[in-house]
Amino acid sequence: MKKIGVFLVLISMLLGVGKGVRASSGDEDLRSLVHQLLKEVQELKKENAELKRELEQIKAQRVPPSSSPSSRVSYPPKKPSFFSKGAYGSSPSGVDFYGFLKIDAVWQDANAVGDEYVLWVLPEHNLHGGHKYGADSTFTINFRHSRFGFNLYKDYHRWRLFGKLEMDFYTQSNEEDTLPWNPNHSPLRARRVFVGVEKGTWQLLAGLDWLTISQLYPHLSNFPAGTFMGNIGYRMPQIRLTKWFDLSRGRLKFEAALEKPYAFPRMEGIVWDEDPSDRAGYPGLEGRISYTTKILGQPALIALWGHYSEEEYDTVEGTEDADSYSLGLELKVPLPLSFARKAFILGEIWTGTNLDGYYTGGVNQGTRFYLDNGRYVTDLRTKYTNGGKIKDVDEIDARGGWVELEIFWTPKLVTHFGWGIDNPDDGDLKGVSGARLQQQMYYANFLYRFTREFALGGEYMYIDCDYRKSDGDDGRLNRFMTSFYYFF
Repeated sequence: MKKIGVFLVLISMLLGVGKGVRASSGDEDLRSLVHQLLKEVQELKKENAELKRELEQIKAQRVPPSSSPSSRVSYPPKKPSFFSKGAYGSSPSGVDFYGFLKIDAVWQDANAVGDEYVLWVLPEHNLHGGHKYGADSTFTINFRHSRFGFNLYKDYHRWRLFGKLEMDFYTQSNEEDTLPWNPNHSPLRARRVFVGVEKGTWQLLAGLDWLTISQLYPHLSNFPAGTFMGNIGYRMPQIRLTKWFDLSRGRLKFEAALEKPYAFPRMEGIVWDEDPSDRAGYPGLEGRISYTTKILGQPALIALWGHYSEEEYDTVEGTEDADSYSLGLELKVPLPLSFARKAFILGEIWTGTNLDGYYTGGVNQGTRFYLDNGRYVTDLRTKYTNGGKIKDVDEIDARGGWVELEIFWTPKLVTHFGWGIDNPDDGDLKGVSGARLQQQMYYANFLYRFTREFALGGEYMYIDCDYRKSDGDDGRLNRFMTSFYYFF
């Protein structure tokens, strides 16, 4: 607009000068110059109109049109990474893209279920075959812990619609030509996929998300964090209702969920419609009560939680149910350490029964099956059952927990020191060949951020898994891990 104004002033001056010149000299060159300037002004006006149209389009994208004329955003304004197209008759939604790249180099000195991450350690001298002896080192470099995701949201009058789609690369291939896991053909895995609505102090969420129980996790580079070593909790499809109360000194939150557990032990040819947890005929139930506040100016948490679900198995005499339940307490409090920028002690304790699978307890032993061929097993695959049919089902009790010291030395350096234990009831495992009687973890790690985006991590873990002497010596593993991060 300023350029057009300058041109108009210049033209006016030239026209005035041109008249005088014509009267005296009739200079045709000056008249030609004036016409050329007028032509350029018209072109600038046209470009300005096009720029205004483009600006209006950009404004429309920056502030998506509301679904109704009366809708007004009551939430604090937020600038998203970008907006969606608005497909299937919808209007655009805000989208935030996030994630991290993580490259791990791992060496460990014994055989375990898992090299890229550890679930449990095998006996040092495996007397039953099926695996190599425990004292055998492995090394791997992998990228599977990397992840990316999209947070979506749409603000309406007094309420918000939100969703999440998060992926990583921890999908197992079961094709013979790609076993073991082949990093060159790594497929994506859905980690968290849900939709939710929030209004005031109420929230409703439906989809795949972290379990409502056991929401506090140890800070481990080994993935998953403390599974079958003291930390229970994973991700499950669920419908969760949350209500919170903002009090003078903190927030009191109540959460209740209907869940879809995935029943273990594993069976050949299992499909979702044949899952023993589906056959119970109703969903599992989860509940959690938590209180968050501040102590010494830092966040603190205490929570009580539990769940109940059921499985149904076919037996030679009909059907039999197996219950699953848990009760746990989690805690996080700051510590007044003068030599640290800030520090916390955190952890959880729990007890329950039939906690294998995605509850990640009992060192993956939830039910003991007595078969008609006289065998006791916790895994229903043929190589363990030898063709036997289920005659009786008993749940396996377990208890455990973990504790961690977290120290922030500087804004760039944080360290963690922790211990955890998963201890199923030995009596409930009587007669089971190769039963894992207990597993403990000890760990120390650090993360140093050279910049807000680039970080280097290191971790040492010692894992001890107990077996009966008749099954081989206990499994012991030292694990060293170096990780490179790019956060985005």
